[in-house]
Order: sequence, then C-alpha cells, then structure tokens
Amino acid sequence: MADGHEEKTSIWTEAGIWVVVLAAMALWALAILKWGVLGLYMPAVISVPIILLILVWISRG
Repeated sequence: MADGHEEKTSIWTEAGIWVVVLAAMALWALAILKWGVLGLYMPAVISVPIILLILVWISRG
C-alpha cells in the first residue's frame, strides 16, 4: 500500500549533490595543504557574516 509520498529523484540530482560536496571538501583540503591551520579555520571565519545575515533575515520575518 503506497501512501503517495515517494519522491522520484534522478540519479543526476544525487550525483550532482555528491560532486558539489566532494569538490568543496577537496578545495578545503587544498586550502589546508597550502595555508595550514589558517586553511582549516577559513570556512568557519567566512561563514560567520553569512550566518549573521541569515539570522537577521529570519528575525525580521
């Protein structure tokens, strides 16, 4: 008995998500190799203003 909530996703959609995730991790690894600890912390430092803007946007309704 099917409840009709199954979502058919294309193999390209799943593959695209994995490609983006793996590319981001590869870029992060390259940053760590090039800049060391600074490359390790760079994603967190860059994401702070982005997350702050998202929180302000959510709080404004």
